Amino acid sequence: MTDAKVLIREWLDLVATGPAERWPAKAADDVVIRLPFAPPGVPAELRGASRATEALGAMWRTTERFAWHDVVIRGTEDPELFVTTARSEVVLLSGQRYANAYVILTRVRNGRVAEHVEYFNPLPVIEVFQRAS
Repeated sequence: MTDAKVLIREWLDLVATGPAERWPAKAADDVVIRLPFAPPGVPAELRGASRATEALGAMWRTTERFAWHDVVIRGTEDPELFVTTARSEVVLLSGQRYANAYVILTRVRNGRVAEHVEYFNPLPVIEVFQRAS
């Protein structure tokens, strides 16, 4: 389980900042990323590593700094499934700041991330989009 927790912690940084070239070592080719509370304009589901890195790349290109705080990763009764709680603090290239809190479900299979389900408050995302417009 410790190896999976290390993988998940590395995965969080990879999802937040890239680069896409590091994904094959951490994510399954058919990885699924779900954002159930995604606001309009943000895809609620990304299927496959290439689709996910393409979509996230747009975010990576606008981010100056992304920091995770208070990261706690817990195993569940299902040996493949982990629950993570965390907070983020982000500075965009525009100088805007973004912060949020998360509950993330991560499924690890064969030493790579197979599924990432991220619950977050959509209101700060909407606020950043509105300020950028």
